[in-house]
Amino acid sequence: MVFAACDPNNKPDNPGGDPEEPEYSAPIVVDGSIDDWARLDQSKVAIAKNSRDGAWDGVNEMRVYADEYFVFYYIEYNNAVVSDLLASAGETLPMRINLNTDGEFSSGYANYFLQSYDFIIEIQLAEEGKWINSGGTLHQRVGSDWNELAGPSSGLVSCAGNGNKVEIVLVREIFDNAVAASESASPLGDVFQTSLRFYETSSTGKWEELSNIPNGNITEDNPDGYGKLLEVTTVK
Repeated sequence: MVFAACDPNNKPDNPGGDPEEPEYSAPIVVDGSIDDWARLDQSKVAIAKNSRDGAWDGVNEMRVYADEYFVFYYIEYNNAVVSDLLASAGETLPMRINLNTDGEFSSGYANYFLQSYDFIIEIQLAEEGKWINSGGTLHQRVGSDWNELAGPSSGLVSCAGNGNKVEIVLVREIFDNAVAASESASPLGDVFQTSLRFYETSSTGKWEELSNIPNGNITEDNPDGYGKLLEVTTVK
């Protein structure tokens, strides 16, 4: 069953206003069906798979595809894990998209990955055993604080789930406008880095770590099995 379908193709026919410019067509429709991912130029899709010798088994892989207007995420959960979670009516599935917009890793938040990131988008993916489309809340790391820049009603993200797979679309214009109004403006670059953190909720409502991706093997030098952020190049 497909839940929370949405169509990101909400740009004008000629996004630049040039009569010679071809009509824009979104490469992916976020509707829970992943068939359109197979039609992409796979060399332009950034992919991270869960490490077999890592610390987590909740998520199998993530894929990211970005054009000038949108950033698309594909998530494949471990089917057995997510089936059990969605079978519980009281379970929710929060997650965070982490973003480093400029390739500079000395500032931002340094936990949970081998590189720092400056922004997080918190999303609630499921409630009452069903995938939902709940919007997302954008926060920016400034010093030791997370400052909220946009709320769930901003239209920043939309999502849809089907089985053990989830699609998310991030609207770049809304992201950049929110960031531009902050005290430390850093819009999404043509090349940026991203990672995902996944949670389940405990009986007290507390977020419990379910998976981080990208990740790595647990070794003496990397006892937490953390990974570097996934680098994404915008397709133009």
